[in-house]
Amino acid sequence: MKAPAPDAGLTFDWPGREGFPFILFGCIAASLFAHAATFFLFQVADPLSTTIPRSSPQVSVLSPSSPEALALLHWIDAQDPALVATANSVAPPGIYDIAYRPSYATMRTAPLGPVEQTVAVAFPPARDPLAIITSADAKPAPLPTVNQPHPTTIAFSPALAARAPAPLPPLVLKTHAAEPVEPTRQLIGITARGEVRFVFLQSSSGNPTLDAQAAAHLQTLAFSPSETPITWTTAIVTWGDDAFGPTPISDLRSPR
Repeated sequence: MKAPAPDAGLTFDWPGREGFPFILFGCIAASLFAHAATFFLFQVADPLSTTIPRSSPQVSVLSPSSPEALALLHWIDAQDPALVATANSVAPPGIYDIAYRPSYATMRTAPLGPVEQTVAVAFPPARDPLAIITSADAKPAPLPTVNQPHPTTIAFSPALAARAPAPLPPLVLKTHAAEPVEPTRQLIGITARGEVRFVFLQSSSGNPTLDAQAAAHLQTLAFSPSETPITWTTAIVTWGDDAFGPTPISDLRSPR
């Protein structure tokens, strides 16, 4: 029989494995010392806290002493929702004795019917037989139109119409125009005795000869006396058929 082989032991030989590992405590002590030194060197300084004192609260009192507060109090009274929301709990007397009557039970307006269409007459009404017979009769020829002559007239302003001579003397023309002319407007000044002292042409008729004859005729007029020293008025001479045309003036002039 063979004897058992001796124990070979561990693969790696650790010297001093039977003793206490003091090197581990050395590493832990060195780590604690490094951390303590780090906390000592790199200290974090927090900023100082600043405290702001609180202000005293402001209180506004609504008193009727100021106009603004009085207006606000009036507005609050007017817009008070409690007054609007409060319902009247007192019922009117006899309200439950009224019988219900629907609105459709009373006829207010009768319904409108269809619009009647009027039929237009397709043919005109028949003519009167007597009118047809009389339309065939011979009608007399119309009478020729006779143009009445228009004489020359003189008009004064209303302020002097009462002082004008009546009847007014006719204006005798020595010459006449070849075609109708516009009226002549003269400004005349009358004295207190009624004499025409001043004659000024304001609007010409376009024929200087007729304007001169009108001025000469106005100077011959005699008005009623007045207390005013001088009276100014306007005289308008409207030329008629006797002032123009190829017919002699003596034949065209009509009696006044």
